[in-house]
Amino acid sequence: MSEWTQRKDRGDRTALWLAAVALTVALGVAVIMFSMAWGEATSPPPPQVVSLEQVQEGLTWVADKVRPTVVFIEAEGKPGPQARVPRVPMPDMPDLPEPWKRFFFGPEGPDSGPPDRSPLPPVGQGSGVVIDPAGYIVTNNHVVSEASKVVVRLSNGESYQAEVKGVDKLSDLAVIKIDPKRPLSAAVLGDADKVKVGSFALAVGYPFGGSRMGGRFDEALHFEPTLTLGVISATNRQISSDMPGRPFRNLLQTDAPINPGNSGGPLVNIRGEVIGINQAIFTSGLSMGNIGVGFAIPINSRTKEIIRRLKGGEPVVRGRIGVSIEPVTEPVKHDYGVDHGVFVNEVEEGAPADKAGVKADDVIVQFGDTKVISPDQFVSLVQGTRPGTTVNMKVVRDGKTINLKITVGALEPEQLGQTMPQAPPKKLGLRQRRRPRGDSARGHHLQTGRTAHLRCRRL
Repeated sequence: MSEWTQRKDRGDRTALWLAAVALTVALGVAVIMFSMAWGEATSPPPPQVVSLEQVQEGLTWVADKVRPTVVFIEAEGKPGPQARVPRVPMPDMPDLPEPWKRFFFGPEGPDSGPPDRSPLPPVGQGSGVVIDPAGYIVTNNHVVSEASKVVVRLSNGESYQAEVKGVDKLSDLAVIKIDPKRPLSAAVLGDADKVKVGSFALAVGYPFGGSRMGGRFDEALHFEPTLTLGVISATNRQISSDMPGRPFRNLLQTDAPINPGNSGGPLVNIRGEVIGINQAIFTSGLSMGNIGVGFAIPINSRTKEIIRRLKGGEPVVRGRIGVSIEPVTEPVKHDYGVDHGVFVNEVEEGAPADKAGVKADDVIVQFGDTKVISPDQFVSLVQGTRPGTTVNMKVVRDGKTINLKITVGALEPEQLGQTMPQAPPKKLGLRQRRRPRGDSARGHHLQTGRTAHLRCRRL
């Protein structure tokens, strides 16, 4: 082999070696770049995103747990009085033969109306929540109390006529019963006393009703409930009712969107436990829609006892002493030398308070062993005392503390809508009433979509 040939072979081998090295480097770079790109594409999200996904999964879990327990309620009211619907007056036709007039317009002529008939009964709509697989459902009293017929529709489309087992006007709670083909999914009742402002709250129900309200549901979806999310905005809220001096008290306030049709549906916590029964909303007055202020009846030991009684068809027993009370204002505290209590505005003649010696203008500072700190708390104390129980009560009158023994009476259903009898006017010069001064003496009203806030309470 010649020297030139040897040089050529060495050059070819060098070129091949260099080409192989270059290809290897290029492949290495490609692999590195592909690995980096793949790593970026498949890298796990940051912890913040993971936390949000967990919250999202939790909300979905709550929805899946609660929605099967929520039902749609149609409450058919009683038909109204019979009404005659006149025909539109027709001009007289003197040239038309009388037989033809009778043929076209009837025997009474062209101005006659059809036979008397009753209008269609009104149909109210709301929501409810199953509390027992046997078919017991909790809803609002105002949803079913005036109904002649109640129909319950499940989320799977099945419908049943319901029996009203019990209603309680003072709490606005009711229990109805259906006989389902199979056991129902029942909700878990929680404890609203443990709820804190800022806690998650989810409202479940049928806002604006079903297909009768403009076809909100596709036929295939039957009656699937809606879930909305918010927080507990406040606790121990109060709105007035149609019972003078007996407002709905201790309510939960939430910004979870609640609208007409949600009444009676559950307000649940992040565990899917029912902490309230949706009841009312604050509206702007321009529409019926939600503006972020809704109210729910709290589910706690007191309301669970009410539900238990309603479920069994038992009456709800509450204590009553026959007084009208107001908060004590700063001037009253100064005049009476007290730092707590409730001011007695009126005493019903012959009521337990009257028999025990309670007087108008007294300040009640203690009931039993409990210090009285607010009207709401005092109402709960009295109503939670079994009728017939004798309780020691302390009042402050003319700068002196007086011990009284009062036997608590029973709050009868017929007394809920009654007003406090007006006391006769006091004779001039005998005694000057020291009424609370300032805003609480007049009563401050906070308008809501259903009712208004009222400061004076009766019990």
